Amino acid sequence: MKQTALIAIATVMLACSASSDTHINKSITVADGEIRNGSLRSVNGDINIGNEAKVDGSCTTVNGEINVGENSEVGDVSCVNGEISVDRNSKVSNISCVNGSISLGGEVEIDGDVSTVNGEIYAKSEVQIAGDMETVNGDMKMTQTMIKGDVSTVNGDVALLDKSTVHGNIIIDRDNKKPRSKEFKELFITIDGKSKVKGNIEVRGDEPNVTVVLAGGGEVLGEIINAKVVRK
Repeated sequence: MKQTALIAIATVMLACSASSDTHINKSITVADGEIRNGSLRSVNGDINIGNEAKVDGSCTTVNGEINVGENSEVGDVSCVNGEISVDRNSKVSNISCVNGSISLGGEVEIDGDVSTVNGEIYAKSEVQIAGDMETVNGDMKMTQTMIKGDVSTVNGDVALLDKSTVHGNIIIDRDNKKPRSKEFKELFITIDGKSKVKGNIEVRGDEPNVTVVLAGGGEVLGEIINAKVVRK
C-alpha cells in the first residue's frame, strides 16, 4: 500500500483550507437529490451525502466520517481518521482511508480500488469492485461480492462468503513488515459458500502463519502458496 500517499492527505487538506470547498471544524451535508459541482473537504468534520445525490468531485476528511446515502454518485472518497460508509446502489470512483473502517452496502459499485491502513472492510451482497481491495491491519469480509483485481493484506483475516469471487490473487505480504509484537498473528483466509478465487493465494515471508479454509464448495483455481490448507 502507498501509505505515504494516504498520509499526505492531511497535508493537502491543510494546504487547501482557504479554498471555498474546504470547511474547518464543520461538517458538510449534501441533501437528498442535490447535485454538487467540485470537491468537498472537511477538517474535524463529517461529510454526509444524502440519497439520490451527486458530487461531481472528491470527498475528503481529516478527523471525520464520510457517509454516502442510497442511489448516489461520488468521485474519490478518502479520509485520514474516520469511517467511510456507502449505502445501497451507490457508485464511487475509489475509496481510501488511513485509520478507519469501510462499509459497502448492497449493490454498490466501485470503479477503482478500496483500501485502508488500519481498519476493516465489509462488503455486502452484490458489491462490485473494479480494482483491488487492500488493508494492512484489518479484516476483510465480503458477501456476494465481485472483485476484479487482487485482495491483499499484511495482518488481517479475509472471508469470501456466499458466492463471492476474486478474479485476481489474494496476497498476504509478510515479507520485511514484521509488527512490533515480533510475531504475526495467525491469519485465516476463508473461502466459503461456493466462493471462488480465480488466481493464486500467495503468502510472502519466512514466517507465514496463515491457514486457508475451503468450505461449502469454496475453491481456489490457482495455487495456494506458503499456507496451510484446511478443507471442510
